[in-house]
Amino acid sequence: MAEWQTLLLWLIIGHVVADFYLQPMSWVNDRNNRHFKSTKVIWHSLVHGVLAFIALAVWQHNYDFGVSSAAFGYATLVTVSHYLIDIGKSYSSKGVIPFLLDQLAHLLVILLITFNLSEPFHISEQLLSFISTPSNLIIGLGYLLVLTPASVMIRMLLERWAYMGNEEESLPQAGNLIGQLERVLLLTCILIDSWAAVGFILAAKSVFRFGDLTAKRDRKLTEYVMLGTLVSILVTLSVAGLITTFL
Repeated sequence: MAEWQTLLLWLIIGHVVADFYLQPMSWVNDRNNRHFKSTKVIWHSLVHGVLAFIALAVWQHNYDFGVSSAAFGYATLVTVSHYLIDIGKSYSSKGVIPFLLDQLAHLLVILLITFNLSEPFHISEQLLSFISTPSNLIIGLGYLLVLTPASVMIRMLLERWAYMGNEEESLPQAGNLIGQLERVLLLTCILIDSWAAVGFILAAKSVFRFGDLTAKRDRKLTEYVMLGTLVSILVTLSVAGLITTFL
């Protein structure tokens, strides 16, 4: 493992520990209610800074760089940036989008630190090599195919048997999302050669669906769901077969 990868992992581990294990819910509520007047967010940011300093110092020591003032400087950057990002998030609405944007902003700071402390050309060269590797491109294309393109094709194949049920009884777009997640899980299990997990996923879905379909006593719905599931599995197996053939 390259030096920059070790540093990146240590900084991310420190972030995860500080953000999700060392931050009580009372601190989160205090930040959301009091915003920049909150003292808890200051303590939380300092925890991030301390863990970042430890990660940086240990990394420098392990690679014989010598613990320099840069560790303290970048740990201060983590502290200040985390405070500003969290204060900004406290004014946003709750939900997954603000959460993801918040985590992405923190990750960008970590990437910036890693990039500055390591050899930029070396990092860029390794990343470019990774994304340019044909096998990685083929796998990435496979995952793209089993998401929206597969959903469109399945919908077109089943269009003549479209089931016109009561849409108010289900979540909007839930069926489409379930199908996409199912195909991603199946493709992943096939690529890592875990066929037992494939059987478990299909069995688990069948158990949940069985109770729902039995309660409705709707033969058309049962047949439609079976068709959709089988076509979805067939598409995933086809994409997985193509991937393994090219690899």
